[in-house]
Amino acid sequence: MPTSISSPLQSPIRKAIQTFPSQWLLLPQGTGIIAVILHQLDYQFPGLDVISYIFFLLTIILLLTTITIYLTRCILFPHTVTTALQQTQEEVACLTSISITYTSIIKFISLVLVSSWGPGWGTAAYILWWTNVFLAVIAIIGVPFVLLRLYPAQISHLSPASQLPMIAALTVAAGGGTISQNAGLSPQQQVPVIVVSYLFLGCGLPLAFGLDVLYWARLLDRSMLDRQHILQDMILCGPWGQASFGFQILGGAVLKGSFAGYNMGVFLTEEAAKPVGYGSIFVGVLLWGMGTFWWAWAVIGILHAGMGRRGKWMGIPYGLSAWSLVFPWGVYTNAAVQLGKLLDSTAFRVWSTVLTVMLVIIWLWNIGMTIRGLATGALLGLDEDCTTEEE
Repeated sequence: MPTSISSPLQSPIRKAIQTFPSQWLLLPQGTGIIAVILHQLDYQFPGLDVISYIFFLLTIILLLTTITIYLTRCILFPHTVTTALQQTQEEVACLTSISITYTSIIKFISLVLVSSWGPGWGTAAYILWWTNVFLAVIAIIGVPFVLLRLYPAQISHLSPASQLPMIAALTVAAGGGTISQNAGLSPQQQVPVIVVSYLFLGCGLPLAFGLDVLYWARLLDRSMLDRQHILQDMILCGPWGQASFGFQILGGAVLKGSFAGYNMGVFLTEEAAKPVGYGSIFVGVLLWGMGTFWWAWAVIGILHAGMGRRGKWMGIPYGLSAWSLVFPWGVYTNAAVQLGKLLDSTAFRVWSTVLTVMLVIIWLWNIGMTIRGLATGALLGLDEDCTTEEE
């Protein structure tokens, strides 16, 4: 029989678990991309690699912790979870952060552990990537289906968080290119990964573009996000930044001999490698341009929302949605890092470094505000009075 959640018998821990939303999964998602960027950044200083390892370990800890708590919530409070999934787009969309974070972990393994601890980690990254393909398929097909079935059809209700399933698919594609280049795989292993990765790009990018068009229609209708959720605008940068990196890294993998070593059929041959590889990198450059637009749009929108009528900074109410700033900013930065390497461009190296510094500052701000919210109970729902508890 339901009892009041404010009953003395109801512990704060159970209250916190009952109100634990899937938005908490944004924490490991944002932390993981920083680990990758810090390792790949062109301008290194002594100890930066150690910092990247710390972010990597923190990503794993945060992911396991948030998944465990969320699964506990599903077991103890299934009705609460079902209701939340039916009422909030973000609750459904943020579940795809599991696949996104998983890919970041796989990328870091292939970039760092293979060269440091041996080729066995390359095989591990290869196997883990294929398991993540299953999660990405669920994300790109299942989550949009649920969103369309459960939520109002009006464009005014479209949230930037609806892009997260597409980002999950594009992230798996980017991860496929990363392990193809860095995990020490044979051409027979690389080429299936590359082909599937291109399929994910073909699946995720057009859908992301379509949602961008619909969201632009919402903006033209003057249906803006409120100040509480304005930080989610940065999500719109995510698909383009990640797709840019995906095309770049896959193009590089093709040019490094994967097609030549495989050499089967008409397309997967040495002759096709150069046009495919260079064309892929060129597309990556174009997509980074689109990502730049949405990045600038989000930054301007956030600054505008935080300003009062007299130009005085009024601030933005803090919530877990603030973590939606980190990963999209990160993949946009990571694409700039890769462009700096491929183009041998000082401009991209400097700009990607500036973006990284700002990204780390945003992460530190989020961590500080999150710790504060945990201490006060505001982010755990302990300052709210829920009506019922499930037994």
